[in-house]
Amino acid sequence: METFMWIRKSAGRYDLAHSGVARIEVPPADSAPPPEEVIAEMYGISERELALTAGAQEGNLLAFLAVRPEYAVTVAPEYEPITKLAPGLGVRHLQVGDVWEAPLKPGGVLIFSNPNNPTGRFLTKKELYELADEARRRGAYLIVDVIFSDFVTDDLRGWPLENVVFSHSTDKFYTTDTRMGWAFGDPAVVERIRFLKDLANPGPRNPERRAAAVLLSRRAEVKQRNLSIIAPNADALRRAFPDAVYTPHMPIALVPTNCDDYSLAQRLLAHGVKTVPGRFFQAPNAIRIGLGTEEPTRFREALQILTQLWCR
Repeated sequence: METFMWIRKSAGRYDLAHSGVARIEVPPADSAPPPEEVIAEMYGISERELALTAGAQEGNLLAFLAVRPEYAVTVAPEYEPITKLAPGLGVRHLQVGDVWEAPLKPGGVLIFSNPNNPTGRFLTKKELYELADEARRRGAYLIVDVIFSDFVTDDLRGWPLENVVFSHSTDKFYTTDTRMGWAFGDPAVVERIRFLKDLANPGPRNPERRAAAVLLSRRAEVKQRNLSIIAPNADALRRAFPDAVYTPHMPIALVPTNCDDYSLAQRLLAHGVKTVPGRFFQAPNAIRIGLGTEEPTRFREALQILTQLWCR
């Protein structure tokens, strides 16, 4: 994956490349409720509609394998691992500009991030119901990566479940050194996800389970902490770049540029600021900026470098 290769191999004094938040220390948890109980309560679902995973990407992969589609549809721009999933598994891949343009029919799956990475655009629950109903009527499925959903909503109950699977994890909103994911949705698909999970990568193990339960029980506290970093950084970014594509409270923004995005990202990196070229998300001539990793003083220092080197 170009995105991961770039992030892993590049080193900068200021990290505006990651799409999560500054790391959170997890307090010890000698006794914690089972994460299945915590997650089921959060979403108002039964444990039959829930499977634990190693992360959101594993959830996407297992959901894809569980659905066994004949073809897959993605949108552009989109998170690279989502667009590479079908081609990587030898499944026919179609790309459209908007989820409502997806040609849904029996044997098809539409997979997308909601909110979108990198634009932050997201479908409301009402829109998700409309899209899910359309998929059900046409014999297709939706796989929806909702890893950024906690940033934009507190309303976690009442998701459409029939012919839909959602994937999430403790990454991004709850960034720590331990990670646990979950998939929830259509019971028949979730049951097969659990089988595939046990077949390929049993778990999560107890340390991940306990840490996840503690983090999820502190959701309101974590959100307040995250927004204390993101909000001032987002305000500073939008003052410097009024044309930035940004959804309030998200930890990422997409900023258009009038020059080659890869060359600009390399130039920024040479001056100590690590960003991500938009081309990795099918968004050429734009740079994705992370807003949740650097505290506001350091973010403003990095922003000064961006404004000096930007191609307007």
